[in-house]
Amino acid sequence: MKNTLFVLLFLLFTSIPSSYAHISIDSLRVVWEDETQTDSARFDALRKYTKVNSPVQPDSTLIHLDYYYQLAKKKGANRHVYRALNQKANIYRNKGELEKALNLYKEAEVVAKQLENRELQAIITGNIGNVFLFQQQYLEANRRYTTALKFYQEQQNKEGEARILSALGSVYLEIGNYDLGLEYYQKSSIIYKEIKAVESAIAVVEMNIGLLQFRIKAYSEAKSSFEKALDLLQVDNNKFLTAGCYSLLAKIHLELNQLEEANVYAKKNLYLNKELDIESGVLESKIIIAQITYKINIDSATKKGKLILTHLPNKTSKELKKELYELLYKCYKSQNNLGLSLKMHELFKLYQDSIQIEKNSYAVIRETVKTDYELRIAENKLESQKRKAELEVKQLKRTFGIISISSIIISLLIFFLFSMSKKNKKRRNQLLEEIKKLKRNTNNELVLDSNKFDLSREKIELKLDRKLNETDWKVLNLLLDDPSITNKEIAERAFLSLDGIGSTLRRMYEYFEIKESKYKKILLLLEAIKVSNAPAPNSDI
Repeated sequence: MKNTLFVLLFLLFTSIPSSYAHISIDSLRVVWEDETQTDSARFDALRKYTKVNSPVQPDSTLIHLDYYYQLAKKKGANRHVYRALNQKANIYRNKGELEKALNLYKEAEVVAKQLENRELQAIITGNIGNVFLFQQQYLEANRRYTTALKFYQEQQNKEGEARILSALGSVYLEIGNYDLGLEYYQKSSIIYKEIKAVESAIAVVEMNIGLLQFRIKAYSEAKSSFEKALDLLQVDNNKFLTAGCYSLLAKIHLELNQLEEANVYAKKNLYLNKELDIESGVLESKIIIAQITYKINIDSATKKGKLILTHLPNKTSKELKKELYELLYKCYKSQNNLGLSLKMHELFKLYQDSIQIEKNSYAVIRETVKTDYELRIAENKLESQKRKAELEVKQLKRTFGIISISSIIISLLIFFLFSMSKKNKKRRNQLLEEIKKLKRNTNNELVLDSNKFDLSREKIELKLDRKLNETDWKVLNLLLDDPSITNKEIAERAFLSLDGIGSTLRRMYEYFEIKESKYKKILLLLEAIKVSNAPAPNSDI
């Protein structure tokens, strides 16, 4: 398994409280070694120390985790037994010692089941999935992740859900389904940002997106992703993840032929891996440095490559062996050393073909993982549907009650609207009838043809104490012809804009002090007719 895949550990606590950062290690040791202290105080001191120290001093932390474990066993504190086992496994997994990590996780899983704590079981399930992922057991990893995801989604635990989505993205990344891998990483990233997760969590997703971009040779995009991740990791000081960033940035700059930058990152990576005592990381760093040297000095690169080969561990991954033999093949070929060049080429092709065979098998794995995942999703949906069915009777009763109440309210509303409509219609008819009567009677004298009724501009202007403009007068006469006329029809007949007609009407409503809002035009006309019918000043009544 490549050591360039990044998985955020499923720790019980995923962030280091800022209050821990300035705690004195010596003061914590005094607490946990003092048998007069309460058990909870001693456990708390050990937990704080191991949590802060594991990313920066893993080997010394392992010693103290052994003490933590023994003390917890002695006191019968299973929750702390679980924590000690889980943290030890996390360190071994980071160091690439996968079998040790897996055995410790399984021990912790037994304790979590004894505690009947589903959340602790989900954490361990995810962690075991991480080991399976690094062991290239993709189907088993996928199953573990799917089980954990189900729990987190049921509990609406967004942080846990984001971790699992990122892990599932790594499964698809490793089997070559880059589109699906990117989709899961992006979903994880969105959730992390929504919940304002710790920097290391967001950094891991950025790193995996960067790794995916590196695999598809999008080097500039990959560089940007790893630089973002490196900035985020400055806050948490996680040396394991920082080393991973340095490794990929060295490779990216090498691919971009930016040798000086590549060399800086490669040396930083080598220094951190030595400090963390990660054998595979040290070996990878040395190979990268030799690859960079080949671009500058072939003889020096050959010496570095030969020295690495001399001390090459048997358990070295196929990928690293392939890269080393390819480097030595190029070196010997450039030096015209045909015998050694041919030998290195044969070894290079041997591991390249072996890796290719594995990659070809990923097509089958992809389908198996996809089918298994879809089957589990279907099972989860079926279980969810059963739970929903149990609630349907209650919901049906509640819904029926709501519908009944709503029906009554709607019926009352319809009755009210119908009554209001009837009342408004009656009022409108009354106003129109009043207008007809007024048009028939001018100064109490019967007019045989009501259409001959004319408005009195003089009386209206006298009443309003203002002159009407031509538009005002034209609108009043159009209303006289048809009291129910619309604004649009008035505009068309008066050859004016709709806005202009609206402005004219609003002005005249103000002149005539029309307050009622429902039938303003009819009331306006009614008032104009009343004024026109009124006796002239100083005339006999």
